[in-house]
Amino acid sequence: MARTARIEAVAAMRAERTERTYRLEPLDSAGVFLGLGVVQCGLLGGGIVLGVAALTIGVPLPAAAVPVVASVVVSFTRIGGHATWEWLPLVVGWFLSGFRRGRRWHAPLPLWTDGDDPAPMPPCLDGIDIVDLDWRAGSRLGAFRDKNRRTLTTVVPVSGPQFVVEPRAEQERLLAGWGDLLGQYAVERGVVSHLSWSDLARPSGMQEHIQWLDSDERGTANPEARDSYRELLDSGTTTAISHEAVVTITVSKERLSRHRSSAGSADDQLRRALVTSTEALLRGLRSAGLSADDPLDAPGLQRLIRARIDPASARPRPRRGPLVERLALVRAATAGPLVIDARWRDLQVDAAFHRTWWIGTWPRLAVPPAWLEPFLSSGGITRSMTVYFQPVPTHQSRRRIERDLVKLESDAITKEDKGRRVDARHRRATQALLDREEELVAGYPEMGYAGLVSVAARSQEELEKQSEIVEQLARETGMDLRVLDARQDLAWAASLPLGLAPSTLLAS
Repeated sequence: MARTARIEAVAAMRAERTERTYRLEPLDSAGVFLGLGVVQCGLLGGGIVLGVAALTIGVPLPAAAVPVVASVVVSFTRIGGHATWEWLPLVVGWFLSGFRRGRRWHAPLPLWTDGDDPAPMPPCLDGIDIVDLDWRAGSRLGAFRDKNRRTLTTVVPVSGPQFVVEPRAEQERLLAGWGDLLGQYAVERGVVSHLSWSDLARPSGMQEHIQWLDSDERGTANPEARDSYRELLDSGTTTAISHEAVVTITVSKERLSRHRSSAGSADDQLRRALVTSTEALLRGLRSAGLSADDPLDAPGLQRLIRARIDPASARPRPRRGPLVERLALVRAATAGPLVIDARWRDLQVDAAFHRTWWIGTWPRLAVPPAWLEPFLSSGGITRSMTVYFQPVPTHQSRRRIERDLVKLESDAITKEDKGRRVDARHRRATQALLDREEELVAGYPEMGYAGLVSVAARSQEELEKQSEIVEQLARETGMDLRVLDARQDLAWAASLPLGLAPSTLLAS
């Protein structure tokens, strides 16, 4: 009888338990004045100034109204799914990048190399090289060094339990552990500038199964069973997806404390900070329930970049075989791309065609823990998804919340005075800021985040087909993907696990 009562009590507790959902607030689109952005205000102000100046010098009214009408049209109309004023910086940047970086780049042919010289990098990866640091006894720590941004980035391969098939409570626990891991870096004077996770999903090809079927290890097989198994492999190859996930952590020289000047040069301090941060990351990953391997060394980073350059051709590697042998031959001089051809909406790197999107809108409704799984595992195509996280110190987050609340309240007062209504988007943005303020007071730090999705294909036609599939999968998941027109080379570089965080998108 007591046992039955306990079972009924546990069942009642489970029934009363509310399942947790997650909401990703939209980007701040309130603008700087009455919902208008800086560019729109500049265009409208410039048009009015030109119109007034034209009237002052005696230009007829129809001609003087031309700049005013043009500024209004450019500020409030849309072309090709984008606001018209957004095309202005894109077109200007496209022509300027053609002069600065060029549309096509190819690696110079070396007269002689021993394989240890660093690979020449294209303009979109300018200043990136691989360094080898002292870590633990008998092991080395590889890192991407960005000479322009003065950062060091290390890469940690990670894996975890089958998240989708875990119970709902376990999924929530795993996500809470990941949140605790990110929160430990949102501190004052922290040396970590950002973190990221990058998942490369591609058809697995079931290479090990096919190799076993064609080898002599299986012994004498039944012909009917062999043919049936071959048919099973042929159908499963198109749907089976493999995932290669890595987590990166980036430390910046600008975040080093000035009081550490007596502890050696800034480069030595940055190396020590990277080692310390990497150790903390490994402990945090394992505490969050993830299996974290040792960080990649310099040869491992070289193989990682070589595989990400052409992921459509470099199928998931078996533990043995010619692909492993080929990747083992990657050296510093051959790790980088050989040819890059940048176009408006896509990019060709060596033999692969890439297209990169920015996740402009995340799901507007509350989502369950495993909401992203259909997007990462469906479609049977080769794609990568990279999400950057930027820790925001508490005082900076508090100032930003106060500033945005004052701006929204002043906009609401101005709209009411002018007889305009305060719409639901304005009210939701205000409520989101109030909720964030409460979470900040409760001890939950703020993280800026931005997502990039990149697709790789073997031909231009295949890229177009796969792009349609990815965009449709994103819509079904509740995301809005926006092609980074005229910036495909920079976008592709940011989607690689190199620590090249898109600072402008994070700031948004």
